[in-house]
Amino acid sequence: MTHATFELNGKPVSIEWTGSAARALAARSRPLVVELELYFSCLVKKFVHFHDDAAGRATQPVSDKLRVYFRAVTSTACTMDVAERLGRQPEIELDTAAARKLAPKRMRLDYVKNEWQAAFWM
Repeated sequence: MTHATFELNGKPVSIEWTGSAARALAARSRPLVVELELYFSCLVKKFVHFHDDAAGRATQPVSDKLRVYFRAVTSTACTMDVAERLGRQPEIELDTAAARKLAPKRMRLDYVKNEWQAAFWM
């Protein structure tokens, strides 16, 4: 298990990743971008998304092969019909002073059966 600390929204985030994740990261030609999303809707949910590039978003480097960013979003509605049709509610990014203070405390990254897996804790 590898451990590191990096900053998101001015707060330290502890990260650990498994040996299989370290090997998969080392084999990449470019960094893996991990998006940690806190989603406020009918319920608060946490999602982790994996990207090959940051699409213009500011990221925090964890290593030469791993970059992370955090974003808080809220749904524009809370109806089960829309959620069933889209898989989730339509969303907008929260850009408030309170949202800019949010950051996870801990994150874990793994690579199992050729798929990235991650979790984070607030």
